[in-house]
Amino acid sequence: VTVVPPGVDIDRFRPLDDEQRAAARRHFELPVDAELVVSISRLVPRKGFDVVIEAAARLAPRRPDLVLAIAGGGRDERRLRRLAAERDAPVRFLGRVANRDLPSVYGCADVFAMACRSRWGGLEQEGFGIVFVEAAACGVPQVAGDSGGAAEAVDDGITGLVVRRPEDPAEVAAAIEALLEDPARAAAMGAASRRRAETEFSYDVLSARLGAALGV
Repeated sequence: VTVVPPGVDIDRFRPLDDEQRAAARRHFELPVDAELVVSISRLVPRKGFDVVIEAAARLAPRRPDLVLAIAGGGRDERRLRRLAAERDAPVRFLGRVANRDLPSVYGCADVFAMACRSRWGGLEQEGFGIVFVEAAACGVPQVAGDSGGAAEAVDDGITGLVVRRPEDPAEVAAAIEALLEDPARAAAMGAASRRRAETEFSYDVLSARLGAALGV
């Protein structure tokens, strides 16, 4: 059996230098000097945006420069906006971002976080989690919930951290803070993420794997 996971365009999704990161943050009206956590996906319950918002609210009193930027739209948006306001969480809702701008949103982050979770007794869970691989290609460490294929997309302790109880805001907050507290560790995970994207998830690598499996 040959497994061929979803791939990523490593030429399009790539790390930004300091100048590009600052420009991207200005473009999205985000503070240039913020500790920036980015989340990108459809705004639906199983993606766990409510938990990430709660985690940001818990971290904010001791991390005044923290900003959580959420990109995407969906049926949960109104509830999430209300939650962010009620918790006075440092959240910026970016709305639906144009496809051409996605690499910049990922690339300007210090951490990418999505606390995806399984629901309905496991009947609803994360698929593979291509957003984690896109963040990885941009050299950004990831925090993921342990649901479906997310734990395969994120190599726990190497390219990011997998939260075993993603419904727990304290655990998600601890994972995010662990990376923000240790820039050297976060940078090492970001570099490992990029290497893994190149060697395991690039289109060239995956097409060669599929070709070998098909004998062509």
